[in-house]
Amino acid sequence: MGDFQTMAVNARMQVHAALAAAGLEPDEADELVCALEAGAVAGAHCSVEELDGCAPGAHGTAYGKGWDGGVDRALEVLVSTADSVYRQRGRARVAGALLIGGEILRSRLAAADQAGEEQGHAG
Repeated sequence: MGDFQTMAVNARMQVHAALAAAGLEPDEADELVCALEAGAVAGAHCSVEELDGCAPGAHGTAYGKGWDGGVDRALEVLVSTADSVYRQRGRARVAGALLIGGEILRSRLAAADQAGEEQGHAG
């Protein structure tokens, strides 16, 4: 799952960058990205919903009941996930601040390293 999470974060950052380049405010871009992510989860919900009552018949009634119970639970989780994803608006601003803060810190560390090297060569 780690690779998919990394891809999702990278895609989210690219979409935010493209929306920023197009002139959208961070809050507007964040609202749009969260709505898209929630919509993707809702699409998965529709796909899973079609599996209700579709257990392979050769495995018996108990298997079918377990299958349908698993489908019901998966649907509950997907609804909860879609709601949670949509409520996570504001991530773009936080992520942007962290990235900017990290870049500032790297710049300061690089400047300090360069100053130290220059003092070492001068002394």
